[in-house]
Amino acid sequence: MKKKGKNTTKKKGILAQYKAKKSKGNIANTGLKTLVDLLLGSTVGAGIGAGAGQAAIPIGILLIAGSHYLDEETGILRIAGSATIAYGIGKAITNKQIADANQINGLAGESSKAKTRLNLFKDEVFTAFYLDKIYKPKDKEATEIAIEGIGQIDLSSLDVFEDDLKQQAIEFEMGQDDLEGFEEDYKNEIEDFSYAMIDEDPDLTNI
Repeated sequence: MKKKGKNTTKKKGILAQYKAKKSKGNIANTGLKTLVDLLLGSTVGAGIGAGAGQAAIPIGILLIAGSHYLDEETGILRIAGSATIAYGIGKAITNKQIADANQINGLAGESSKAKTRLNLFKDEVFTAFYLDKIYKPKDKEATEIAIEGIGQIDLSSLDVFEDDLKQQAIEFEMGQDDLEGFEEDYKNEIEDFSYAMIDEDPDLTNI
């Protein structure tokens, strides 16, 4: 009876198996690697950019540099880094508006800003992949609040002028009321004095 020899071959990890798959001329492997690049590279990279906010660009650069430094052959980190940078550039103005809106509303914490950005990113993914036609999230309150906050950024500074104009109008009306009251009192005093002069009998003894 032959003894079973020790298995000297090590089991390949998932990453090694993935790298070993050749995509040239192979439709199945091409589809698999395309799906991995799409989900783990582009989509996750954009999600990192959404969560990072204004720090998306430096994080994306670190992901790309890390891929080269580690000699990562799959290219997933480079794709993720590029997607992070691209999303950060595309959302630079929106991220600034979200930060300003949260600061005005007293929600200056980074966690609240990240939550707002990720809620928007979720809806963007659903819209980009036409998933909103199939599945419509029931709770859109967070997104609506975020959109309203962004929309109010450019108009909020005008509230100060509007309030000032209202205050000036109120003060003007009060001034008019006081002036009318003063004129009425003055008129009454003149009339009372005139009546008093007419009612008194003049002293003509010295004439």
